Amino acid sequence: MLPPKPTPSQKLHIASALYATAKKVKLAALRNRHPDWPEQQLLSELNRRFLLLRD
Repeated sequence: MLPPKPTPSQKLHIASALYATAKKVKLAALRNRHPDWPEQQLLSELNRRFLLLRD
C-alpha cells in the first residue's frame, strides 16, 4: 500500500525545511572556508549566494 500523498501545506513545510537545511550547510561551509570573517560578513555572503543562486 502506498503512503498518502502530502497535502500542499505539508509540501510547503518540507520545502521550507529543505531550504533551511541548505542554508545551514552552506553557512557551515563558508565558516570553514573563511574562519577569519566576522559573522555579519558570513551572513551577507550566504544571503548573496542564495539570492543569486550561485555557489
